Amino acid sequence: MTDQSATAVYPAEPADLFVHLYDTIADDVFQGWTATRWHRRERVRREANEIAETVLEHGVLDPAVTAEIVAEHGDLGRFTILLGLDVALAHASPYAPFHDAPALAGVLVTYLTEGRLNGPGTTGALLPRCAFPGRPRGLRTKAEFFGVHRVPQAEWDRIDHRILPTVNDPHFSRDEPVAVGCAPVLETYDDIEIEFGERHGMTVYRLRPMDSSGIRSRIKAIVRRLDESGAQLAVMPEASLTDALLEHWKEVAFDTAARDRDRRPLRFIMLGSGPLGDADPPPNRAVLLDRWTGQELLVQDKLSGFTLDAAQMRLWRLPDAPASGTAVEYARPGTRISVVDSSLGRLAVLICEDLGRSIDWERELRSCGVSHLLVPIFSKPILEHRWEEQGAERQVASLGGWVAVSNSLAVGAAVPDGDLPGARYTCLVAGPKSLHRAAYEMDRQFGVARTGGELGRLATSELPRVFPGAAYEVWHEHWQDGK
Repeated sequence: MTDQSATAVYPAEPADLFVHLYDTIADDVFQGWTATRWHRRERVRREANEIAETVLEHGVLDPAVTAEIVAEHGDLGRFTILLGLDVALAHASPYAPFHDAPALAGVLVTYLTEGRLNGPGTTGALLPRCAFPGRPRGLRTKAEFFGVHRVPQAEWDRIDHRILPTVNDPHFSRDEPVAVGCAPVLETYDDIEIEFGERHGMTVYRLRPMDSSGIRSRIKAIVRRLDESGAQLAVMPEASLTDALLEHWKEVAFDTAARDRDRRPLRFIMLGSGPLGDADPPPNRAVLLDRWTGQELLVQDKLSGFTLDAAQMRLWRLPDAPASGTAVEYARPGTRISVVDSSLGRLAVLICEDLGRSIDWERELRSCGVSHLLVPIFSKPILEHRWEEQGAERQVASLGGWVAVSNSLAVGAAVPDGDLPGARYTCLVAGPKSLHRAAYEMDRQFGVARTGGELGRLATSELPRVFPGAAYEVWHEHWQDGK
């Protein structure tokens, strides 16, 4: 094969070459023990490190070299090159523990400006890893061998992905816990407009918070308590947001912001969700706010409307609810997953029912490696071992990320203790127990708030916390070899 023909087949740029080789290597390599055996070979690791050193020095890998290795070793050659490229690309991630790779500056710039490591010559996306599945490491899948995520075009088409600009990034340390403040906002049904009606031959319902002076005062109190608590991330519940209250949140958050990180470290506020916009029906939309700039960093429309059955409407004592039948949430469903990258990790939002029906979107969540799921809900009180914990456990095992669930007090205030026994909570934060992924363990933190303006606290009176997602070298032995 000549140099010219090699160039036509194999890209020189490391991210594009990774995509090409990843897509062309035989799936059989990863469906049994072949890749595991290859990965353990000293010669494979040594040659992969040599490839990494070449890429780190020159920023590219000569297509003729790639062609020669593949021609001689086939899929083993592809696998070896992929390991070497993976080590090199770890230095192009702004969130990885590796630095000082000026030759890969172009890859980093592509990621920061285009939202992916690979260029226009390849499809889909290649993204830095921010999480690793929360189960014991064993026989790895194809994706789990590498510190980058290959997102196929079909999944990429359903994802709205962006990189948080430096001005908006709180620059979380990857080794320090991040305190999470969850406030119920809504205390009783007096804080909510609950409307039942008929649309298209179905009984439907709509929820929105009252835009009252009490709610607005409560928002001010929440922001003040978030600052006093040292929270760095806040998550509000479903059905607590309107267009007017969104503007009020922005005003209060920005006006009280101080550039002293030690005094007021709060930066990200998930403002819950609610009917935003003038559409009929409107989406049930969540908004993630940058407290310092007042900018909306992420918006997510609820993907799956929730249908109330008669038993739920009776248990929840919903005012003016029909005595029988069902009631369908009157909202326009979303069609895409919004994802934003920052030093906290790769963030996404699932709104209430979306957590329970996440199987419809787990392919997208896994393919891009979401590390933090923010979940506003409107439901009965959070109880141990119920759907919120089960949904969080599924995501922790599958994604290896953190899940922060925030609920209001409204439904719980209407349901007598005898009808719903057990300890009641207003928030749940769950994540992997250990970075090493050595056991089936999940860190569960249940918090409770007594009023709409308080923050959900653990039994120790502390706020729950998450850890930033980061490309920890502990997940990939070949990274340690290549340091």
